[in-house]
Amino acid sequence: MRALLVPVALLVGLVSGAAGTLVHQRWWGLLLALGAAVAVLGWLPAGAPRLAFALGWCAPVARGALEGPGGGHLISADAAGWSFLAGSAVLLGVALATVGASRRTPAARADDPGVRGLPS
Repeated sequence: MRALLVPVALLVGLVSGAAGTLVHQRWWGLLLALGAAVAVLGWLPAGAPRLAFALGWCAPVARGALEGPGGGHLISADAAGWSFLAGSAVLLGVALATVGASRRTPAARADDPGVRGLPS
């Protein structure tokens, strides 16, 4: 089941990143897109699913920032556009920072002097 989570997270990231790219110019669209992305990123377990979502999100955002065939941009160089790009960069940074978090959490051991038993 966990193996299925990675491609689904990538697909959800692609779709929501594309939708966010289209609606970020409105104040409510910017808040909704970034708020939903943060909520999904927090809900996903650390590791590959979180990174897949963030990479899926950033792909359409990066494409929207590039110049299109007609010479226009989907993400313009204004406050909303820069905020959307910065939010996307933070999203990717958090996903990258938490890639190894699930493997680094050691289980508490009974012989660890920092772990105390229940008082009797």
